[in-house]
Amino acid sequence: MFALSRHPHPHGETHVSFQALHIATPEIPSACVWDEADDGPRRPELSIIVPTRNESGNVTELVRRLTDAMAGYTTEVLFVDDSSDDTPDIISCIPSTIQLSVSLLHRAPEDREGGLGSAVTLGMSAARASWICVMDADLQHPPELVPTLFEEARASTADVVVASRYCASGELGNFGRLRTHVSEGSTWLARLAFPTALRGVTDPMSGFFMVRKTSLELAALQPKGFKILLEILARTPGLRVAEVPFRFGERLAGESKASLREGARYVGQLLDLRFGQRWLSFVKFGLVGVTGILVNLLAVALFTEVLGIFYLVSAVAATQASSTWNFAMTELFVFARPQGSKGRARRAGLFFAMNNAALGLRGPMLFVLATTLGIHYLIANLISLVALMGLRYVAADQLIWGRAARTSPGTSLAGGTAGSGSFTSSPLVVTETVR
Repeated sequence: MFALSRHPHPHGETHVSFQALHIATPEIPSACVWDEADDGPRRPELSIIVPTRNESGNVTELVRRLTDAMAGYTTEVLFVDDSSDDTPDIISCIPSTIQLSVSLLHRAPEDREGGLGSAVTLGMSAARASWICVMDADLQHPPELVPTLFEEARASTADVVVASRYCASGELGNFGRLRTHVSEGSTWLARLAFPTALRGVTDPMSGFFMVRKTSLELAALQPKGFKILLEILARTPGLRVAEVPFRFGERLAGESKASLREGARYVGQLLDLRFGQRWLSFVKFGLVGVTGILVNLLAVALFTEVLGIFYLVSAVAATQASSTWNFAMTELFVFARPQGSKGRARRAGLFFAMNNAALGLRGPMLFVLATTLGIHYLIANLISLVALMGLRYVAADQLIWGRAARTSPGTSLAGGTAGSGSFTSSPLVVTETVR
């Protein structure tokens, strides 16, 4: 939660301070959102959000160039900082002017879940202007292009104006071959996943863009990592998008934040946006299923080869053995257990019923594969198990563990009880001087 207070400065300025409480589960603080009816001392025409992490060598030059570029516009620059160096101290020393005010929001380490994307959405919630520009601090996004983006935003009916490296005269700059392939590949994956939402958008991976604040539903955004524009476009249907070409610049100082970890975050973000949070439980369910298949195959081989039981009867017995294994592993690793062990017997009964019902479908398939087509019975058994895995997951998710969670008040599949978040005080203080 953020408390907002204003008090007059001795020289006629207005000093605005935010004091924050750390929330165990990060969320956009609604109390930090500026009321549209609040003109403040002077409402800016444009808010520029700059997320920073250890950019001490860049922020002063960025503000200098923005001051020159935005002459004639009333602008606020809001740095949302996750640094462990002296970046926040340097930002605090940058003076504001009548035309361009500089603000700082420094997040404590425990508030940084979601990375750069959550920093941007926090800045957006605090922005006072009706148009918001998002850009990096390292000067790879040229400040001189901001007025062009702003004029395109005001002249068009667009909700989002993207600075694109891929439209018209846009360029990637001095990207190496590997980085070029990674950039183009990630863009292709995003467009493949969201052909409708990204229709006509050449650079959904861009971190340099402008957006109309009233077109955003900040509470709906669940950002992870760098790709906040993709998050906005995928979760906000119907946005009108315009593009302005630009050449990606050179980093002035410091080190790139691109890494394998950020690449993994992007893949996770793409999966979340396309399939929802259930994709992870499906992967876990699949991994448990693989171990269950091994148990099933070993049991079939044991009953058939050692005990001399007909393979179809062996498949029935092996289904009971693998179902026992799969249920235990699914309880432990895939779905949270609502109310501890409460309802476990019912869930076990439904799980065994599901697997034996699936066996009713697998039996004819297994017979055709093994007896009619002459495929070895172990391979035929494997094919039948894999073929029904998706159907079994849907039944488990919706009818067994999902239903149990829905009938247990205050409990979710992700574990935990609703409303159990803890609150602790934080030393975070954000100050803004408005002239």
